[in-house]
Amino acid sequence: MSVATWAEHDGVPVLHLSALEALGGVRAMFAGRHGGVSRRWGDGLNWSLSVGDPPEHVRENRRRTLATLGLGPGEAVMAGLVHGTRVAAVELDATTADDVRVIPDTDGLITDRRGLALIITAADCVPVYLYDPVRRVIGMVHAGWRGTVAGIASAAVRAMTARYGCDPADIHAAIGPSIGPCCYEVDEPVAGPVRRYFGEHAPALLRPSPREGRHMLDLWAANRLDLASAGVGQVHVAGVCTACNRDRFFSHRAEAGGAGRGAAVIVLC
Repeated sequence: MSVATWAEHDGVPVLHLSALEALGGVRAMFAGRHGGVSRRWGDGLNWSLSVGDPPEHVRENRRRTLATLGLGPGEAVMAGLVHGTRVAAVELDATTADDVRVIPDTDGLITDRRGLALIITAADCVPVYLYDPVRRVIGMVHAGWRGTVAGIASAAVRAMTARYGCDPADIHAAIGPSIGPCCYEVDEPVAGPVRRYFGEHAPALLRPSPREGRHMLDLWAANRLDLASAGVGQVHVAGVCTACNRDRFFSHRAEAGGAGRGAAVIVLC
C-alpha cells in the first residue's frame, strides 16, 4: 500500500497519509498549494496570516480545507510555531468560531479528543503525524531543522506516553511532504548541530553538496532516527519533496521566501 495518496474534495486536492488512515479511526492529510482563494498564488490555499495574504482569504482557505473532513474552524487547533520543543496537550471543546484556534509558542500538539483536528502549517519543514490506535491518541509535530536537532518528534512521543499512557511501540508515525534530501542544501551552522545531536548517525544524514563547505541534509531520515530513539518503530515516509513539486506544494526554499503555507492535519474519527 502507498504511504500517501492524492484525492480531491470539492475542488480541494489533498494528500492523504494513507498508511495511517488504513489503521482505522483517524484521518491524516496535507493540503497543498491549490483549491483556495489566495490571489497571490492563483487559486492558492495559503493558511498563513504572516505572508501578506488578506485575513479573509486565509479564513476561507482554512474553512475549505477543514470542510474536506466535515469539520468547521471551531473544531480545529493550530500550533503557533516557534521552532522549539514545546508540546501541548489539547483538550478543548468544539466551538462555533469562524477561525481556527492557535496554541502559542508550540511546535507539537497531542490529544485524545475525537473530532478535534490538530494542525501545523509548513512550506518545507517536516510535518510528523503520530497515531496510537491502541490508546486512541494523535499528535502533530512541526520539525524544521532547528526542531529536528532539538528532538521535537521524540518529545511529542514522550508527551503522549506521559499524558495518555501510550506505549511508543504502539505508535505509528508518518513523515509528510517537506523538503527532501535532494534539495535541502545547508551550511556548517546547520550541519554542526546535526552532528552534535545525531552523533555517529550524522554522516548518513549529511551528504556532500556539489558546493564546497555545504551539505545535503536528509530531514526525513533524521526524524525517523529521532522517533526510533523514543521507541517508535513504525515510521512511514511519504518521500514527497515540496521543493521538487512546486506545482502542488508551497516551498519556502524554492520560492525564495515568497511562499504561502500548506496545512498538515490529523483528527480522530
